[in-house]
Amino acid sequence: MLALTAVRGGEIRGATPEEFEGLGGATPIWRIPPATRMKTAREHVVPLAAQAVQTVLAAQSLLGPRPRLLFPSVRHAHRPMSENAIGYLLNRAGYHGRHVPHGFRAAFSTIMNERYREDRAVIDLMLAHAPRDRVEAAYNRAAHMERRVELAQKWANTLLEGMPDPWELIGLPRRQDSNLSSRSRCATLRRPRHDDGG
Repeated sequence: MLALTAVRGGEIRGATPEEFEGLGGATPIWRIPPATRMKTAREHVVPLAAQAVQTVLAAQSLLGPRPRLLFPSVRHAHRPMSENAIGYLLNRAGYHGRHVPHGFRAAFSTIMNERYREDRAVIDLMLAHAPRDRVEAAYNRAAHMERRVELAQKWANTLLEGMPDPWELIGLPRRQDSNLSSRSRCATLRRPRHDDGG
């Protein structure tokens, strides 16, 4: 999820199920509240690629009743995982000295700026970077959500081409959400195709 969304580690660690909206719809988002976990005073709205939606649904399927956090500590379900947990996981996976959690943000910025140079401002928005120009920051509130959704999907396709979906990784059948229409359910629960061409 950290790699798919390119958010900061603290934003992932404190994620709550209530922050995720429209998981069965056309434009699912993760709404990160300001001040609590963001470096800025503004709320950060993260568009979710199909693979990120599947990750959220798979993570939710592992939680008990009335979960407080989406990615809790293994020892204490009411506390977030430790600040070093993701780094330790990368080390155990063989990336010690080669990759760190914050590296996903750097990789996203580098790769997407190389591929989509005309979208630099949109990519900065996706990283929740504050505009360098204070006047622009005060007057330009454009969210560019449609393009952000497209870029999020292109990034997810680049990362996970040929990889198993999260349901296979955790060994559970895909969750059927009774609140979704049958058409939305099929779209949400089907493994996404990687054919965006970009």
